[in-house]
Amino acid sequence: MSAPLQQRLAILLLPALLLCACGGGSSPAAVTAIISPVPVDFTPTLARLGQQPLLDDLKALSAPELGGRKLGSAGNETARTMLEQRFTTLGLSQFGTSFRQAFTSLRGNGINVVGYLPGAQFPTEYILLTAHFDHIGIRNNQVMCGADDNASGTAAVLHLAEYLKNHPPARTVVFCLFDGEEAGLLGSEAFASAPPAPITLAKIKVVLNLDMIAQGTQGRIFVGGTSFTASLKPHLLSGFATSKVLVVPDFEKYDAQSDQGPFLDRGVPFLFFCVGDDDPYYHTVNDTYDRIPKVFYWATVEAILETFLRLDAQTSLSISLAPIREIAPFSVRWSPDLWQRKLN
Repeated sequence: MSAPLQQRLAILLLPALLLCACGGGSSPAAVTAIISPVPVDFTPTLARLGQQPLLDDLKALSAPELGGRKLGSAGNETARTMLEQRFTTLGLSQFGTSFRQAFTSLRGNGINVVGYLPGAQFPTEYILLTAHFDHIGIRNNQVMCGADDNASGTAAVLHLAEYLKNHPPARTVVFCLFDGEEAGLLGSEAFASAPPAPITLAKIKVVLNLDMIAQGTQGRIFVGGTSFTASLKPHLLSGFATSKVLVVPDFEKYDAQSDQGPFLDRGVPFLFFCVGDDDPYYHTVNDTYDRIPKVFYWATVEAILETFLRLDAQTSLSISLAPIREIAPFSVRWSPDLWQRKLN
């Protein structure tokens, strides 16, 4: 931790042990510590997105009435319907006849919500903006609201889509809201193993995955993927150059534990945005809307948008991670640990 960052950190009580972040895994006990706001005004220098509408969507998606949005639950279906209606209102295009893309697996069945905006200059090149909307449901008779994990990423994708609808992108942008992440990256595995036509893995230039991007107790956002694809780092750093949110690239600790994992397996470049281990409320009853640092979250989404715009503005995005690998659906196994991914 750098000295300037230490000076910005103001925590009244250290969080309980965090076992992992930005994906599934074991849950630490509920944390009751109150985390003081980082003493920085994160208000974006250039604001393109409305703060309150963004927060309103985060609040709606993490409402206790949704019951924690667990895969296969009624609350999960309610959330999906909300997302599908928003895609319709925004005027996104569908692959086929619906925004819904169902999948089946031995770990559970679910339905992704997927739409797109056609590119104005390079319509056969694709950039994916992704987030998972499911969470872990109810535990010990308590609703796990999942505000940071991952209503934060889901709401951000909605508002990035709204901005890009009004400011057409150069490349076709696919907005993927994945189901079943908490059960083992199920929705993203289904999509990556069989993208809807006419998408192929080779045509996906980069995946920007947003998973837990709001609970920035130390005023920073971690980004994975830049160690694998160094050419992405300058665009990332320039995207955050005017932001007061500290960006930490080359953070590859949890690359296999969120929805970029199935794309990484197949050689597709990605940027994975998360707060890493800075969220003290991960998988606890305290991951609620009222505890979200509102301005930090808004500023983070603004910087992610700026990063996207800088990437999309390039006349050439030749940033392949590795030779594209075609892997059969769900042939990556999770055993004995859910988050230890191995190709069969």
